[in-house]
Amino acid sequence: MTSNAPAASATVPPAPALGLVRALIVLAAVIGLGVQPMLLPVARNAAAAQAASSLQDYGAAADALSDNAARLPYDGLAVNRAGLAEISAGRYDAAIRHILVAAALIGWTPARHIALGDAYAGKHDSASALAQWELARAETPNDDALLARLANQYETDGRFADAIAVLIVLAQVRATDASVYYRLALMTAATSPADAPARLALVSDIAPQFKPQAQSLIDAIQAGQASGNPAATFGLVGFALVQLSEWRLAEEALTRAVAADPHYSDAYAYLGLALDRQNKDGLDDYETAVKLAPESPLAQFLLGLYYRRIGDSNAALPYLQAAQALDPENPAIAAEIGGAYASLGDLGNAELWLTQAVKRDDRNPQFWLLLARFYVDHEYHVAELGLPAARMAVSLAPNSALALDALGYALLLTDDLDNAGKMLDQALAADSQSASIYYHLGILYVRQNRQPEAEAALNKALTLDPDGFYGGLALQALGRLTTNSP
Repeated sequence: MTSNAPAASATVPPAPALGLVRALIVLAAVIGLGVQPMLLPVARNAAAAQAASSLQDYGAAADALSDNAARLPYDGLAVNRAGLAEISAGRYDAAIRHILVAAALIGWTPARHIALGDAYAGKHDSASALAQWELARAETPNDDALLARLANQYETDGRFADAIAVLIVLAQVRATDASVYYRLALMTAATSPADAPARLALVSDIAPQFKPQAQSLIDAIQAGQASGNPAATFGLVGFALVQLSEWRLAEEALTRAVAADPHYSDAYAYLGLALDRQNKDGLDDYETAVKLAPESPLAQFLLGLYYRRIGDSNAALPYLQAAQALDPENPAIAAEIGGAYASLGDLGNAELWLTQAVKRDDRNPQFWLLLARFYVDHEYHVAELGLPAARMAVSLAPNSALALDALGYALLLTDDLDNAGKMLDQALAADSQSASIYYHLGILYVRQNRQPEAEAALNKALTLDPDGFYGGLALQALGRLTTNSP
């Protein structure tokens, strides 16, 4: 029997076509209801993140990409991107969460281990950072940036043998990077002086800019070896590293020096300095140096400086005076005694000792500058003594922002406002982050009845030095401005 019903294929769309029709109907309904499809805000977030990153607004970029991660919680790449953005924004806990989730979703890669290590490093968790970077290195042993991370962290943690081993590999990867060879040579000098001269000589050959530093260490090693005393070798290397402001490496060399010779007073003195410059406490080492060698002007002077740095000039003065008695022609000791008296409000003795420093080295701009700043900071004998001292400081160091600043304020205090403004503008051009310059400009603007500019300059000084001398003066001046405003 023949059926008269129409063929199904003539009236009913095949299944895929029907699915498409239904999808289009749903999409039309969503649009009609004003509901945004999922992918539209995701795309907008991605564009917003890119724009924010180009403006270095990393917080906004991280916000946008983290929103995408929340919308796409099973998309490992989206979650990973959010983690990387959170690192750039300095939000390390969020970064760690995102990277761990991404790894659970799409697996670990060297790049993911590196990123997680970076997040831990941001939290100052060096052990966890190193663990992640070491996992990455197991898979990519010659990755340039990874080797640099490892070398820096090993050095910071005092793992010098590990740092040297990594730097040897990094020197092969960065065959033309003289700074890697230099770092390797410095670290070798601090830990194994006998092995260092060859590396230091290589640095001198390939990097003329490092030749003076390398030669100073070669000289120190040779002098120490000539003495036949291992403690002297480490001590002389440590002294050279102090001169180079390589405080962590100086600490290592000097620690080895006093371990080899517990009676090495100068090494203790410099070890205290190396510790202080790393915001560690060097007091025990300074005191040991003075006990071992009370006749050492170096030991007495550095202990005096320690007390000056912590703001206790009363405690500093006996050690500074002892140092001066042992080394009476040293201008630095005289200048420090002057500074101690100035901080105690004894302006007569401060002037006496700062003047003595200038007399002992009258071609050194630093001592003229200390004398000039003493006069202008205390507004004491400015016209007759402070202004000439400031002019001398500028003549000896014409590009010094501090000298120009001192001269500018001395001119202001002697009512030469036009030239004061010129000097202070030159000082600001030389150093745009000096609280003292902004404070002095603020006072100049007050004298010129330019209140908006005065407030801006004084607020800048307060921002740059919130708890310091010039910040305090700026706060007082702002208070006066507010009291006197209509």
